[in-house]
Amino acid sequence: MKSLKKIEELLTRGEELFCSLGFLFATALMFVNVILRYVFKAGLPWSEELIRYIIIWATCIGIGLCARRQAHVSIDFFDVVLSAKGRKYLTLFADLVCISFCLLMIKYSFQTVLGQMATDQRSPAMQLPFYIVYFCLPLGFGLGALRFSQHFFHTWAADGSVGE
Repeated sequence: MKSLKKIEELLTRGEELFCSLGFLFATALMFVNVILRYVFKAGLPWSEELIRYIIIWATCIGIGLCARRQAHVSIDFFDVVLSAKGRKYLTLFADLVCISFCLLMIKYSFQTVLGQMATDQRSPAMQLPFYIVYFCLPLGFGLGALRFSQHFFHTWAADGSVGE
């Protein structure tokens, strides 16, 4: 159990580090490119593409991070009117819906990645294979499914099982 906790902490740190450094690097690169364009009248032709891909990757990795923190958009109307047991059932149901959605998205995004691998399509400026860009989708939704599953089991175990 202690090793699982350690793995979870490492995963969390990895998600936070990747997202933080990704957005920081994209911001810095954007700033440098603006300076180059307006001061030297020449920017880095590949920078906009790289910034776009970094933001896409950081956003997809952030799916799991937000799921762990329960930071996704939610409606709390029913939380106010339900009993504690009702809220627990609602939370479990919402987690199951989110897990199901993430699993479906993993399936379809893997199909997209495989399609990109088959066509060997590349990005215009960097000539980066698009399957690398699209691989953030199954990875991000996989992290989301993992984090929603963790929350589901923590909620299930809290204050005894639901069936009590």
